[in-house]
Amino acid sequence: MKRFVYSFFVVHAIVIASAGLCSGQQDTKSLLASAYQKTQSAKTVADYTAVIDLCQQAEATNLSPEQSKYVRQLASWAYNRLGEMFVDQAATALESGDKTRAAEFDTKALANFEKAVANDETRWKAIHNRGVSYALAGKYEKAIADFTSVVELRPDYPNGWFNRAEIRYELGHFEQAITDYTKALELTPSDFGSHTSRGHAYFQLRKFTEALADYTAAIKLDETNAEAYANRGDAYQKLEQWKEAASDFRRAVEIDPTLPRAYASAAWLMATCPDEQFRNADLGLQAARRAVELSSEDSFELLDTLAAAEANANRFEEAVATVTKAIELAPATAASPLAERLALYNGKLPFRQQQGQTAQAASAELR
Repeated sequence: MKRFVYSFFVVHAIVIASAGLCSGQQDTKSLLASAYQKTQSAKTVADYTAVIDLCQQAEATNLSPEQSKYVRQLASWAYNRLGEMFVDQAATALESGDKTRAAEFDTKALANFEKAVANDETRWKAIHNRGVSYALAGKYEKAIADFTSVVELRPDYPNGWFNRAEIRYELGHFEQAITDYTKALELTPSDFGSHTSRGHAYFQLRKFTEALADYTAAIKLDETNAEAYANRGDAYQKLEQWKEAASDFRRAVEIDPTLPRAYASAAWLMATCPDEQFRNADLGLQAARRAVELSSEDSFELLDTLAAAEANANRFEEAVATVTKAIELAPATAASPLAERLALYNGKLPFRQQQGQTAQAASAELR
């Protein structure tokens, strides 16, 4: 997920007249007043827990229907804020490299968001937060249900549309994702992430002209983003606009000399372009090797690119060994094109993208 929004929502106290109240009612009033007063300065886990404790004490008294609703609203607010605190703690733990601790905080956050919604089913920010937690936990259908509730309760909240789009993208529902990204962009036309993500969805649907337009819009919003240029370069390459693709890949490398996919995309073009003037055996091989060096983990896509660059440089034995390793790492869905390239390299032939139709580019992952 690209965006998390955890906002403070103030619940206004219900004024309860003290005249004529019995001692039990006076106790209830005191508990409610204390709980509300604590919401005004609450900043820590202990503060929000104290509000929840006071609400639980109040629930044990003889509450009127109006008081009961108010107590549940206060408790919902406190549970939501407590969940947000755990989200912050999870982020801090993750930044320090403690994934186990981060996972524990994420679990606590989800539990509190669930309690927040249970106490007040109209608290849309708690529903949104729970949806984010469900998404992070891989519970995509529950996340979609929550984001759907959010856009129904608050159709003017762009993150509800954006986050539902992100989940739909992950599930491969690209048309639905595009619809949601478009709605998010109607609400926030200058959002870099929505343009980029919608571009990725168009790319997956092989609508490369539309993807190009979104990537260009993203670049206009942030001309210093290397990924944006690499994205657009991939779209240009799919559209066989080789010169423009080469220019964007160079720009991506200039902006971020440590970005593996920028080197990989440039290497793929220089190794496999059907137009000879854009091929360069030496530079293509250097770029492919650099992409592998910069990557923090083994990637079959990067190895596939390196193999193509090796074959283009007439280093066929190396290409065979490299693409064989790529095949070992690749999922079953990528087996066929990799096997075809292995056959080419065994026959001492380089791989070339096919003009006139969209060839598969294994140069980089979009996400």
